[in-house]
Amino acid sequence: MRTILIAGNASPVDVRITPTYVNAVRQCGAVAAAAFARDGADADALATSFDALLLPGGNDPPAAHFGQPPHPACHYDDPARDLSDKLLFEAFLRAGKRVLGICRGCQVANVFLGGTLHQHLPDAYEPVLWHSGNITGRHPAAVADGSLLASLIGPGAASVNSSHHQAIDGLGKGLRAVAFAPDGVLEAAEGENILLVQWHPEWMTDTMLPLFAWLAGA
Repeated sequence: MRTILIAGNASPVDVRITPTYVNAVRQCGAVAAAAFARDGADADALATSFDALLLPGGNDPPAAHFGQPPHPACHYDDPARDLSDKLLFEAFLRAGKRVLGICRGCQVANVFLGGTLHQHLPDAYEPVLWHSGNITGRHPAAVADGSLLASLIGPGAASVNSSHHQAIDGLGKGLRAVAFAPDGVLEAAEGENILLVQWHPEWMTDTMLPLFAWLAGA
C-alpha cells in the first residue's frame, strides 16, 4: 500500500492537518500520515519512508522568501512550518518522488523553485473573480490540453473551488502554467513529479480524486 506524507504544522505540542486531506488519500487506497521536518536529516528520512508528499493549504508564505516587502493583507505566523515545507519539498524531489501542492502548498512550492507570488489579488487584477470566499463556491478554470492536469481531469473548462487571496506570479524553475481562471489568475502549474493547484481538490473528490490517485502512484 502506498504511503503519502502530509506536511503538517510544526507545533511543539501536536501536528495538525485537516481530515479532508486524509480522507481524499484514503479514497485512493493509500495511507496518509502527517509530520514535519526540523532539519535536513528529518526530511531525508521522511522522503525515504514515504512514497509521495502533499503540501496542504494554510496561511500566507512570507514575502521575504521571494524578495518582497510584506503586504498588510497577509498573515505570516509559522516560520518552523515554512522551513519544514521547504526541507520536505526539496528532499522528496531529490528522491524522485511526487509532490502535490494545494493552495498554500502550490504557492510555497513555486517560491521554493525561485518563483514569486501576487500577494493580494485585488491589487494585481481588475476586475478579479471571487477567489477568497467560501470553500464551497465555484468558478471556472481553463485547463491546458496536453498537460498532466488535463490527463487527470480533462482539458478545457473545469469547475474549481476557491479560498485564497494570493496566487503565482512569476513561475519557478521547471514549472509551466496549465490552468487559468477567466480573470487571468494562474490556477495550476506542473513540472517533473510536481503538480500544483490553487484550489482545494480535497473538498471536491467527486471530480478531483484523480489528483490524489496520481499522487498515490496511479
